[in-house]
Amino acid sequence: MQHLSSRRAGSPALWAAFASVLGCSAVSSVDYVPCSSSADCRNAFGLGYVCGGEELCEKTEALERCEGVYPVDLLKEPDKYRDAIVLGSLFDHTKTTGDTILVNSATLAVMEANMSELGDRSFAIVHCDYQENPQLDDLTAEEAAIAGAKYLVDVLGTPAIVGPGTSGLAEAVYKELAKPEHAERTLIVSPSATSPSLTDIDADRPGLFWRTAPPDSVLGAKLAKYMEDEVIANAVVVYEGNTYGKGLAIELQKSFKNVELDEYQDPSEIPLKVVEIANANATPDNFAIVFIASDVDQVTSFLNAAGSDDFYASPEVKIFFGDAAFNVDVITQTQSKAAAIYGNVRGVFPGEPTQREVYKFFRTTYDATFPEKAMDASYASHTYDATWLAIYGAAWAYFQNDGEVVGKAMAEGLTKISAGETYDIVSTTWNGIKTAFKAKRSINVSGASGELDYDPATEETTAPVIRWTIVEDGAGGWEFKTVQEEM
Repeated sequence: MQHLSSRRAGSPALWAAFASVLGCSAVSSVDYVPCSSSADCRNAFGLGYVCGGEELCEKTEALERCEGVYPVDLLKEPDKYRDAIVLGSLFDHTKTTGDTILVNSATLAVMEANMSELGDRSFAIVHCDYQENPQLDDLTAEEAAIAGAKYLVDVLGTPAIVGPGTSGLAEAVYKELAKPEHAERTLIVSPSATSPSLTDIDADRPGLFWRTAPPDSVLGAKLAKYMEDEVIANAVVVYEGNTYGKGLAIELQKSFKNVELDEYQDPSEIPLKVVEIANANATPDNFAIVFIASDVDQVTSFLNAAGSDDFYASPEVKIFFGDAAFNVDVITQTQSKAAAIYGNVRGVFPGEPTQREVYKFFRTTYDATFPEKAMDASYASHTYDATWLAIYGAAWAYFQNDGEVVGKAMAEGLTKISAGETYDIVSTTWNGIKTAFKAKRSINVSGASGELDYDPATEETTAPVIRWTIVEDGAGGWEFKTVQEEM
């Protein structure tokens, strides 16, 4: 099967050029064809054409942070895909196994949807990278996510975006795309932005922000119950001072009262926090440290620092993590320094009920298509489901909106997936779902990440919560072990 085409490069000049594109400066006119919107130009010439400041169609350059595409010739032969429904994704493409798997999971859903087209239209996806990397450019992650979102929506006309992966970036992207200068409202389906503050980010119904993971109000309560079952007497919660970190810390505090909250702003503070906690609790008694951060690098920084301090090896000390730590990269990046304290490590994660047949179908298909293993990334199945939800929304819009696929109509389609005949989110049910939507019938979907039963008032879903530990794998290494799943 085909894989993504991508190229890693970047420069300040690129972003200056991109800014000029969005400011409608001419790049190269196409026979002086007049236009009133960029949609006119895309309909006439294909992807990458916009309506310029002189109301003439112009060809733009591809944004180098958004060159991971499927099909691989999508941006090279735009006329070939003039009728394609182009989805976008926003993820951190840092060169780790987990991030690659999320991008591929989204691609897999698009590949499967194209086995049976939506009427006369196929699907495509453009993956944009918001990693903060001075070797690429000087953009922060938020600036890169917003730049990618603007390119997807304003240049490519993307009606839906899968991602971003973090709550803070999801909020920033949503607020940017809600501005009136973006002609069409865009559906956002995040697989892993879990902050409770996002529940009410869109007051309209149907809203344009959806997610396949439950909010942290669920995860916080389950984490507190895990701590109670471990007979924890008191705890310190060290959390990243952003939308996600604050949200989960507050939710945990609601259910586990005897905690001290300790916020940090800069990841460079993490090793010092490790030392401070050990010094302040020299004689621990059923004591826990809860570490909440939004990315793997911060989790590994904490574990590697703790691994060199005897305090964290005490049987009286337990270390609990939020969902970001359930990632194979945490093990590979810490086992040389922190393996001695793995026995004290605990964590929670929303979903993956891996014994369910629909998850097994996703995992088997993924593993047969890509070199990585789906099990090695947290939120892989949530990303796959999120992409399929965008596709389902497109199907509803296509049939009920005279073939026009726009974000608001897609969001309406997502209000039709939690009541009716049940369909697993797998490739083999795609034709049945199209038939149901063409007949204006609601359905109930069961995803690889869970049941995805959305509350019509909040448009939020629920999920089981996995408890995990890290154990020896019998071959000289380490692996995650699920110790309990709660509904």
